[in-house]
Amino acid sequence: MSVRGIRIWRRNDARFQPSILVEKNGLDGSLLFQGGAIATLDSDSTDVERRSYQKIVDAYGILGVLAITKDEAVLVAVTGVLSVGQLYGADILKITNVEFISLRTFGSVENVDSRIIDLQRLLSSQMFYFSSLQSYDLTRSAQHRDSHDCSDARFFWNRSLHFSFQRYGIDTDNWLLKCMAGSVLVRVVYVGANTGRVALISRLSCERVGTRFNVRGANYLGNVANFVETEQLLLFDEKECSLLQIRGSIPLFWEQPGVNVGSHKVKLRAFETSLPAYHRHLSQLQHRYGEFAIVNLLGRKEGERVLGDAFKTQHKSSHFAPLVDFIDFDYHAQMKISKEAIVQLKKKMSPHMTKHGFFYSMGKEIVKRQTGVIRTNCLDCLDRTNAVQTAIGLQMSHDQVAFLNLNAGKVNVEQRVEEILRDLWQKNGDQCSTIYAGTGALDGKSKLKDASRSLARTIQNNLMDGAKQESFDLFLTGAAYDPRLFDRACNILPPSLIQESYYYHEYADAVSQLVERSPEIAEPQSIKIFVGTWNVNGGKNIHNVAFRNESSLSHWIFANSMTRLVSVEDEQLADIVAIGVEELVDLNASNMVKASTTNQRMWCESIRKTLSEKAPFVLIGSEQLVGVCLFLFARPRVSPYLKDFAVASVKTGMGGATGNKGSVAFRIVVFSTSICFICSHFAAGQNEIRDRNEDFATTLKKIRFPLGREIDSHDVIFWLGDFNYRINLSGDEVKNAVRNGDYAKLVENDQLTQQKALGQTFVGFNEGQLTFAPTYKYDTFSDDYDTSEKCRAPAWTDRILWKDQRKKGKTQLLSYDRSELKTSDHRPVGAVFKVETFKVGGRKCVELIEDVVESMGPPDGTIIVSIAGKPRFPPQMFPPIHEKLKELGAQVQLSKFDDGDLWIVLNSGEMALAALSMDGLKIGGTDQINVKLKSPDWAYALKPHLSDFDLESFEVTAEEEALLGGTDGAVFEFADEDEDAISVSSLTLTGSAPDRPRPPSARSEAISVAKLEWPTEQPNVLSTSMPTRASSASLANSSWYEHVPPLAPPQSNNNKSPPQACLFNPFTQSAPSPAPPPSTIPLPPTRGASVGPGPPAVPVRKAPPPPPRPVIPPRPKNM
Repeated sequence: MSVRGIRIWRRNDARFQPSILVEKNGLDGSLLFQGGAIATLDSDSTDVERRSYQKIVDAYGILGVLAITKDEAVLVAVTGVLSVGQLYGADILKITNVEFISLRTFGSVENVDSRIIDLQRLLSSQMFYFSSLQSYDLTRSAQHRDSHDCSDARFFWNRSLHFSFQRYGIDTDNWLLKCMAGSVLVRVVYVGANTGRVALISRLSCERVGTRFNVRGANYLGNVANFVETEQLLLFDEKECSLLQIRGSIPLFWEQPGVNVGSHKVKLRAFETSLPAYHRHLSQLQHRYGEFAIVNLLGRKEGERVLGDAFKTQHKSSHFAPLVDFIDFDYHAQMKISKEAIVQLKKKMSPHMTKHGFFYSMGKEIVKRQTGVIRTNCLDCLDRTNAVQTAIGLQMSHDQVAFLNLNAGKVNVEQRVEEILRDLWQKNGDQCSTIYAGTGALDGKSKLKDASRSLARTIQNNLMDGAKQESFDLFLTGAAYDPRLFDRACNILPPSLIQESYYYHEYADAVSQLVERSPEIAEPQSIKIFVGTWNVNGGKNIHNVAFRNESSLSHWIFANSMTRLVSVEDEQLADIVAIGVEELVDLNASNMVKASTTNQRMWCESIRKTLSEKAPFVLIGSEQLVGVCLFLFARPRVSPYLKDFAVASVKTGMGGATGNKGSVAFRIVVFSTSICFICSHFAAGQNEIRDRNEDFATTLKKIRFPLGREIDSHDVIFWLGDFNYRINLSGDEVKNAVRNGDYAKLVENDQLTQQKALGQTFVGFNEGQLTFAPTYKYDTFSDDYDTSEKCRAPAWTDRILWKDQRKKGKTQLLSYDRSELKTSDHRPVGAVFKVETFKVGGRKCVELIEDVVESMGPPDGTIIVSIAGKPRFPPQMFPPIHEKLKELGAQVQLSKFDDGDLWIVLNSGEMALAALSMDGLKIGGTDQINVKLKSPDWAYALKPHLSDFDLESFEVTAEEEALLGGTDGAVFEFADEDEDAISVSSLTLTGSAPDRPRPPSARSEAISVAKLEWPTEQPNVLSTSMPTRASSASLANSSWYEHVPPLAPPQSNNNKSPPQACLFNPFTQSAPSPAPPPSTIPLPPTRGASVGPGPPAVPVRKAPPPPPRPVIPPRPKNM
């Protein structure tokens, strides 16, 4: 790979649609990109075609095709590399520059999309590597290569860029590169006359990737941020010795805003909501690595204390607790006392290192396998983690050298290898830190150097990480078609199906069909949602609401007029409660710079207490933007069915410069229905209608959730808040109408109603009838409207609107009214909705996919046309055949001659099926044409292959609900002693966390949050039966896991027999590539070629199968 073996040509003739030709040294023929389709040409056809093309670039390799918009796709070519060494005879190359070649336009792709510049900067940042030989796949460790014949999708970063090629049967192994992200360091070691290599390879997972303060913790699938597998590799002659370690963010739902230098303010989500993700993550580690131990390096200062305690509590509550050792080591505190403290940690880890061992092979014979790994983490999984992993690697290097028998007659080899590895580990730490935090690692050796890097990290986090995060998302997911369509497909289909096949990324029509027909396989599940909004006027009188019986929040949340919430019967209560509060703090200059969260904490506790009077509720999320705050609670029985929770906010005050006005938004998926809640506070003033409309438009445009999801990407949207729209009447006229109950007159003059009718705001949204008096503006603790000098006219400023975007959406408003709480100049408003969500069953889903795949035709849309009785297709017959295809409504994307036949790529598989009707047709009265499909067995090839165990993961059992839903949600803790670092964590989880004693008056008295402590002991209620594979509905069948590979139930370990490592690689979700656009000018077929066959199987070394896992009986009940 020392030469640029790829040549890329472009046809610049504007009379024809854009076309790209790619040649590669060592391969006959070329690839032709045209009209969104890809085909191979033989050497003769390539020579002919090249005459009308111009060379545009030479490259070292091709990463694939990336869809950057619905109408634009680019070919990603590697044009700059640096060699970092050789492994297994292959050059390991670091990417230093890439170039994007547009497949749809003639001009520069940078002019089409400005994000390309940021993406080019990311791909050229020297964090991506590839191997020059197919025989060595960098995404796989040594042990993985001997047990699998496919790439490890966790570390295969450009996998989605291969999908377009797979769709058209191109051999991706021959034409494309496989790149990984992370660090590869190689050094040569001489042992007498022999030459060996020492390498350190850190593979960064692409399953949950992002920058330091944009991506933290775990997602609902159990994938964690900054997950890195590091392989310490020693190669001498035909011997190889490999040691694996892993690191990753703490597998809980948590965030850490990065605004200040050294900021450690951690925000935790509810304890119960993290439980499924935690079990999912540990189950994945068990599947991939066998046994593992956890080394937690978090300290006891600032937010780390809360996060560390939550981690320990979650682990003690887990069924993995008796199987997985949890080593807690406050690295900073211990190392401050003595630099030798690391020795004590090594003693704790030593039994695991000895037991797990490492992988060793001689030639093609596997002598020893690694049976487990150590998972290390700190807050960022950077500096402290680097130090501990270095210690593990250096200690194990002595055993590796001894196993390789390198010390015979060479006393200094062990020392030399250790010195090399020490240097490699230091450089590895810097490179991993640069990817995640933007600077090298903080090693503690130089305070000036560490301070400089901390400052650089802060600048990086606040100024550049946003663009870098967007580039990550674009590279991994693309933007092939409507994000709402693909998002709905992801909510309906299991990720295991979406991730393993190009079909759901490349074929928009098929995805559309699956979404449209999803009601056929969905079971309706009705839930009730309470939505409330209240401007509390700076929260001055919060104690009057929270702690005085005469003015209770229950009068609002459980108002008598809202009959659906009055009953204490379980089935009558709301399943989800969303409450928005405006002017939570005074909107002064100091709060706009840094708003206090004291009121947020108090309101959160007060709402939770009020809800707990009727039934248990779990706090899902709480977010504050200066004075706007949104709270989301859910019943524990619903929590197993919630996933993909995300938060977004936008400032709209003073043109977006300040947060005195703005919006906070939550998104969440319930079963397979996505729901968005937005709480807004718009511009004030009687005549500022345009400003309010602009605030709405700004919020709608700028609210962005992960993976580019927008507000309109959701199935159901609830928009609540103080919108400040007034009534175009004088104060006296409004008051008279209120006294007379003439609300119709007020509605006619309501600004929001008028602007909505004009299409200026809230287009498509619904609102209940305004049958209650205007909610603003009152004298505090009075029923009188404003009697101050300004004497503002009453208005319905506080509103709740909703929109159901499903074709047959069934969101029903049950009640819409105000409450008579008088501690603010506004009255609170509440609404109760009945929302029909849909639960998808596994087997029905597979049946629907099979039906859609068969009805949509072959994805390549290719037909083969021949003339009966003629060995070669006459070129003059192409125009009449093209006309026949036009009559059918088919559009020709690409055509060519191959082996005497005419190959035509149409715009869809359905058109290819329709073209079969031309088979046997006579043209010109004499010539009979024969038409067949290039891929007649497409339906079988794309048939989903799911085991019964996979399908069982779609069902939720009573045991699962008991495990995840049995909580009263009574106790939760905010963050550390710093009031501005808010963390919400409900802890009393039956079967998961210790019960706490509650005073008899707990429902009527305030709970002192300052005295709350995290549980440290495992409760007796955990002595339930351990789930087995046959009955593991408990974790595998939760709706949380309804669209993910099933959990592997942990095995008991009574006989201490180590399970064998079981490496497995579920593919990451990626966005689709664009559908081909119609051909504007029918091109004459290209002569002589063949669409490439599928990639051949890659030979792997034969290895003796690992011994089976011991069969362990389930844990007995009532231990």
